[in-house]
Amino acid sequence: MRRLSRRTGSSAIKPDVCVTSEQQATTTLSARRGSHHCVTPARWLALVAMMLWVSVIDGKPAHSAFDGVVSFADGEPFTIVRHDTLMSGSEGVALVAGDLVETGPRAFVVVQGPEGTLIGVGPSTAIYFLERGEAATLFVRKGWAKADVKAAPMRILGTRLGIQGRQAVMLLYADERSDAAFSEQGSTTILLPGAASTPAGKEPGPNHFFLREDRLDVVSQLSPSLEFVARMPVAFRDPLPAFAKLPEPVPPRELRAVTYSDVQTWLIIPREWRSGFIGRFRGRLKDPAFFAAMDAHLSLFPEWTSILHPPPAPESDRSADESRTEGESTPHNSESRKGDESR
Repeated sequence: MRRLSRRTGSSAIKPDVCVTSEQQATTTLSARRGSHHCVTPARWLALVAMMLWVSVIDGKPAHSAFDGVVSFADGEPFTIVRHDTLMSGSEGVALVAGDLVETGPRAFVVVQGPEGTLIGVGPSTAIYFLERGEAATLFVRKGWAKADVKAAPMRILGTRLGIQGRQAVMLLYADERSDAAFSEQGSTTILLPGAASTPAGKEPGPNHFFLREDRLDVVSQLSPSLEFVARMPVAFRDPLPAFAKLPEPVPPRELRAVTYSDVQTWLIIPREWRSGFIGRFRGRLKDPAFFAAMDAHLSLFPEWTSILHPPPAPESDRSADESRTEGESTPHNSESRKGDESR
């Protein structure tokens, strides 16, 4: 990635491919794969076996989710929402599918998977390791993510744009206005999340760059814009560090049960990715403050309406309940009368 500063042109976007369909667009990018050191430690074998066993039990396809260990962490600790608990993460922490991870403004984190795949997480970044999908998927709500994919295909998705690759190096940046994807090495596919797949019609060369702003078409150019390179974390300009000897996996430090403010921005991500959140956070409704905050913002996540305000029971069910109540009270009244007569 050091070569980017020498290869980039004007910061203005000069598209040579423009995707006008609102269906999912795919563009295959082919570049010569560079050499990267990849070592699979023996202690990962037990973890892989456990993941395969859980996949069989849950009926999920194997390798449809990414699990790994934080092999490198620079800057302040990062936070993890696991199930409905807020946790603090550091180097050596094991991350699993379903984790919601957020980094601070000075953080740089690398997660190394059992097959050597590396995930780089930049500063001020929020990512979600999706629990299931056609391929291991990382959703980026905001910030920077870089993947050095060694084996099975992997996807990095924003709300507007995504990129998928096998034996590839790829980046995605998401902010409040746009998503940008960059294919650094290997064969990758550009995706518009949540729609049917259609070819974009052209196979550009190495270092191709894609940008999509809100409600606009995808544009591409032969190298990243100067703005993209200038904003990129410095650590992302070099290959992600791989380690032959990983730290022993440790659990993150539990802080407390999540509050509404901890998860409010996750509750409004696209529905296809938040589908499991009802079961995940439903127990927190027992907290009056969490319930009140959810109720006040119910229009943002209408699928919670029947959970917060269950519909009344049908008339037939209420009548049956009343009959049972009356039947239970009759013996008590009879016994009272008999007691009065005996007196």
